[in-house]
Amino acid sequence: MSVRTDILVIGAGIMGMASACHLKKNNPEKKVLVIDRYGAPGQGNTGRSNSMFRNTFSSRDNQVLSNSSIDFYLHLQDELKIDIGMQKIGYLWLMDEGQLSASEPHLRLMERNGIEITRYSRKELKRLLPGMVADFGSSEEAKLIELPTVDGGVFGPKCGRLDPDKLVRFYAREFVSSGGELAFNTEAESLLVGPSKRLGIDGEPFVWQESLVERVATNTGTIEAEVVVLAGGAWENELLEPIGLESHAKAKKRQLFSIRAKGEKLEALLRCKGFNALDLLPLVILPKSGVHFKPVSEEGDFWVACEDQVNRPFIDLPEHDLEKYQAEREYYEKSVYPILTSYFPDFVGSKVRAMWAGLYSYNTIDSTPFAFRHKNLIVVGGDSGSGIMKGDALGRIVDALYREEGEANLYGDVPYATTKIGFDKRDVEKEEWVI
Repeated sequence: MSVRTDILVIGAGIMGMASACHLKKNNPEKKVLVIDRYGAPGQGNTGRSNSMFRNTFSSRDNQVLSNSSIDFYLHLQDELKIDIGMQKIGYLWLMDEGQLSASEPHLRLMERNGIEITRYSRKELKRLLPGMVADFGSSEEAKLIELPTVDGGVFGPKCGRLDPDKLVRFYAREFVSSGGELAFNTEAESLLVGPSKRLGIDGEPFVWQESLVERVATNTGTIEAEVVVLAGGAWENELLEPIGLESHAKAKKRQLFSIRAKGEKLEALLRCKGFNALDLLPLVILPKSGVHFKPVSEEGDFWVACEDQVNRPFIDLPEHDLEKYQAEREYYEKSVYPILTSYFPDFVGSKVRAMWAGLYSYNTIDSTPFAFRHKNLIVVGGDSGSGIMKGDALGRIVDALYREEGEANLYGDVPYATTKIGFDKRDVEKEEWVI
């Protein structure tokens, strides 16, 4: 079966649905089709994410992309009363003196760019955080795993969590109500390249012909499109590499562990006061190894994770079945648990209630997302770890690339040059403020 459309979007995660929504809204006369291998929007890595947002970045570009998207999400929830599960609980980085000193130039830049942050002393943190241990004295275990002390902290109030399923379904509803079409259980298998002007000669396209993505082969047939938008996340290389294009993105497995806030002390930590209007613990990033945890108050749980880098292999061509990537209980018990319980001993004896894994797709050049156009193909990605928090801005940039405009209008009337996060004329700083 062969289908024809004006714009084909591959992927119904946050990137694909935000892009499709803005494309249809700003080009109502165009037929826009979104395909996805799953049976509903956001069922891939979007649905397995830690679903956090922040505007605290060292890079001006990441500040702009996240700030604009967060403002749009706040507009949805606070003004339009569309529930996307948004909670401004904040991010709290705990650091030793060396980390605080190294971070100070980034913090001053954030403040100059209007990013609100609050600095806390060790004394203030010990008052605010029930049960926190800041100094380990002569602890042999702390010496063995080389735990830094907590000498201070940095808090970002315009940060927090939201519900990725509710957000992606909002975009899907808007898209469909505008006349867009969704085709689930439809997997893109390959991009089929052809000549822009077909001559009817065997072997086309030849090197002297201009070539473009003519059709997309799927498990249900081929789809012909004037423009193809690839928002395939961790699976983009599978489609790009066979036609000789590079995304500079690699995937890594990431794991989440859910711990019950059981007992009076952990319940007090979950609902500690003083950081936000919700009287909830912020997302807390510990000084060692990127271990962090956040409150999930509606479930009475903490979600614990670790952004490990070394010894976590890149995956160039991930499996299609995400169940192949299982969370490792031993990883929590031997790697995460010793760090978590050293800083917060009230977690001693806590058990993993649930655990799951997903894939991050990193831009390995500068830890900033990309969006570029190559003839009639638009690619957006490299956004994992920040896809949700920058999703709306990236969707608007994709729409501007489609209309071949040099500048996208982000939410809040923020102008942004579309070439900045492309690759031909890329103009971004490397992101240094990474969890």
